[in-house]
This record gives sequence, structure tokens and C-alpha cells, in this order.
Amino acid sequence: MQGRDIALVIGAAILAVLLTGLLGGGMMMGWGMMGWRGVGFYPVGWILMLVFWGLIIGGLILLGIWLFRTLAPSVAAMAPSSRPLEILQERYARGEITREQYEEMRRLIEER
Repeated sequence: MQGRDIALVIGAAILAVLLTGLLGGGMMMGWGMMGWRGVGFYPVGWILMLVFWGLIIGGLILLGIWLFRTLAPSVAAMAPSSRPLEILQERYARGEITREQYEEMRRLIEER
């Protein structure tokens, strides 16, 4: 995980904890989960709830991206190896192929 990703996950976790505290810690305390306050409707509770769940979902997405990058094979590992060219050079050195065959095969290998 890169430093920026770690900072984003930690920041999302801290904001989630802070927003949970702003929401009153649960449905029966403070503003409540739905933002009702006394007689009227209190829209800030809804906004805070949306932000809270957005942070939770965003954190899960970042976690998934990090896991994918960590567990997926790297691009360097998928790079074509130079082994086919080495084999071709060995065959040419042993005299199994002519210079023209060597040049054409080398060109085909390098085009891949």
C-alpha cells in the first residue's frame, strides 16, 4: 500500500468515527440516525448519514484496490523475457540456422 493510500484509509476511518459521534452514537441518542429533531425534520442528519456511508463505501473501494494491486501479478513480472532471444543466439552459434534465418527470427521476436 502506498503512503497516499494509507493516509486516505486512516483519514476515512477517523472521519467515520467523528461522524458517528456527531450522529449521537446510535439511533436512540442525540440526533438519531434519520435526523429527526423534536417536531420537525432536520436535514443535516441525512447529509451526515450520506457522508458517513460514502466514507465507508469509499474506504472499502480503496481496500479493494489495494488488495488487487498487492495480490495481482506486477507488470514487470508479465514483461516478455529475453530467453527466446538467448535460445536463438545459441542456435545460431551452434550453426543450426543461417545468418538470414537468425536475422528474420530475431526481428519477429523483437516485434512481439
